[in-house]
Amino acid sequence: MVQITSARLKQYAYFSGLSDGALDTLCQRFKVVELPAGTPIIDEGNPATSLFFMVRGEVEVAKHTRWGHVAKLSVIRAGDGFGEDALLTCLARTCSVKARTSVQLYALPRADFDEVLLGESGFAGMLQKRIDDHAQHNQIKSLQPFALLEPEKMPALTSRLTERTYAPGENIIVQGDKGDAYYIVKSGRVAVLVKEHDAEPAQVAELGAGEGFGEEALIRDKPRNATVRALAPTTVFALAKEDFNRILMASYVDYAYAEEIPVEEMNRYAFIDARIRPEYEEEHIAGAVNIPLEVLRQKYAELDPTLEYLTYCTNDSRGTAAAFLLRSHGFRARSIRGGLSAWEGPVSTGTGGVYLPRSGEAPGYANAAEQITGMEMGLSPVQRDQ
Repeated sequence: MVQITSARLKQYAYFSGLSDGALDTLCQRFKVVELPAGTPIIDEGNPATSLFFMVRGEVEVAKHTRWGHVAKLSVIRAGDGFGEDALLTCLARTCSVKARTSVQLYALPRADFDEVLLGESGFAGMLQKRIDDHAQHNQIKSLQPFALLEPEKMPALTSRLTERTYAPGENIIVQGDKGDAYYIVKSGRVAVLVKEHDAEPAQVAELGAGEGFGEEALIRDKPRNATVRALAPTTVFALAKEDFNRILMASYVDYAYAEEIPVEEMNRYAFIDARIRPEYEEEHIAGAVNIPLEVLRQKYAELDPTLEYLTYCTNDSRGTAAAFLLRSHGFRARSIRGGLSAWEGPVSTGTGGVYLPRSGEAPGYANAAEQITGMEMGLSPVQRDQ
């Protein structure tokens, strides 16, 4: 077992400025804790009882988001500490911490932590600075598009994000323009507006803090298919196309190949055709449900999270965008490489309507899901007429 000494404590930034007398006292107050991999150390929402320092091993810090995801914020290794935020603020734990490997920790009980704060004026200031340094990272990691991203990819991501601010009524992206960035709402609200033919633009969605937009034009390499306008003073994070491809596309897009899906195994999957209805009616993978990409964007939460989804379009673009959307929201989803053009399995024509798989139902090839009308699925008037 590692012996707690003043020299060892000074290796931690937390204690580097403490007096020798304070360090000697602390050596008597710490408890050495050894835990196997997988052990919960801190539970989100519980009262704070101790401050922890890593001696050996790794722990993972995670937080629940308002979308129901568990965002993995960071991995902490030997030589660093955790748990100070709730002790300083006297609030409940805002994150959970679990042993990623077997670990050895120093644990400082709350009463001893408070005593150090009273006796060493610089200690609280140093801890607060550490909290402030981590605040932006944790905020970004909790945003929906980044919640499921591996913690190791976050430094590359945060260094590439830029902030942009917009006044109410100001356009962030304009329908028809070339897509050059992906956006995430940091604060404020935006409206998604679609203009069809000569009609006035119609609002099809409203997005708030934490939600992303603009990926479809980047994935499909097509012009923007909607205008996004600030409804209130709004700040967004912007990620350039090349960084979006390098970090987010690489993390949230996976492909399935047609030859890897034998007919006898098709009932393992729910196939989603991301094209508009006329394309689906002409020909589609047998048993596939037709959920156009713009509808999927609004209705993904109604899908069964226990199923594995294979998305596709005629070639790659909309199927890939659909897989990105589902994967970034925690679904198991892959895009069929080459889409319907590469598919050599059974196909069907015609349609009984737009279908949406429901919780507890078998995937589409085994039996069709409950029919949802175009109006219920949020199709535009033009699509319904088609």
